[in-house]
Amino acid sequence: MSVALVNAEERKQLAHLAPIDAQVKLIDMWFYGKSKSTVDVYRRYITSFLAFVAKPIVAVTLEDLYDFAMHLEGLGLAPNTQTIYLSALKSLLTFATKMGIIPFNIGAMMSLKSSRTSLNEKILSESEVTRLIWNGEKNPRNRAILRLLYGAGLRVSELVALKWKDLAPRGDSGQVTVLGKGSSVRSILLPKTLWDELLQLKGDAGELDPVFPSRNGQGKKHLDRKTINVIIKAAALKAEITTKASPHFLRHSHASHSLERGANIGLVQSTLGHANVSTTSRYLHARPDDSSAMYLPL
Repeated sequence: MSVALVNAEERKQLAHLAPIDAQVKLIDMWFYGKSKSTVDVYRRYITSFLAFVAKPIVAVTLEDLYDFAMHLEGLGLAPNTQTIYLSALKSLLTFATKMGIIPFNIGAMMSLKSSRTSLNEKILSESEVTRLIWNGEKNPRNRAILRLLYGAGLRVSELVALKWKDLAPRGDSGQVTVLGKGSSVRSILLPKTLWDELLQLKGDAGELDPVFPSRNGQGKKHLDRKTINVIIKAAALKAEITTKASPHFLRHSHASHSLERGANIGLVQSTLGHANVSTTSRYLHARPDDSSAMYLPL
């Protein structure tokens, strides 16, 4: 939520609430505009931190932050996961400072460790994607899920939320419109073969029915994220892919493969819904096709 959108009256309301109520209200305001999946993850992070320090946000010290960082390290969490935890805390503390809940931003005084990117380890080769889709899955619905995750570069949260009204014809093909992070909407043109495969799944479904319904909901309930993960893991096993495949692996692979095949980086950014082109540019460096090392007499 932009602090500019918070008026003086809301600040007064926070000031007059009991400390615990003010903290709950503050966190809810900080969540505003974030996707449900982001809110679920951040709520778990913040709850974990507050349980660890056993004190309200207004009483948190810089020492508490570093103690929690060492606690996360002791849990054996991956470095990137630790960074995400602490980044969420720093974001909340920045918001609390701007709202006048805490006098100064102690989170800004905490430096985060830079971690080695493992993006290249999360990209399947083109042959692995082909095997995953065509050898690993025979069920039409499940195969369409794999093709759409890869072909459109969708986040799993975007895929499971799709309704038939989100698909529209474009010439002899079609497009899919998704609600992404930060409530941003984007439309993605689909290859004809993928569009035709999706249409074959529709049957007599209505415009408000899910594109990928759960078998337990009489066609009216969306598949959940866990089911998508199960589908992908099963397909990877059948296709004899040893990499720990996931929905996001297919999104990463979409970005990498399209750039390698000459797609404009701005187009890839738009398709994936990245807010900043610098995020997309990571894929240019994850699997380089040239380096100065190749020019040395080794």
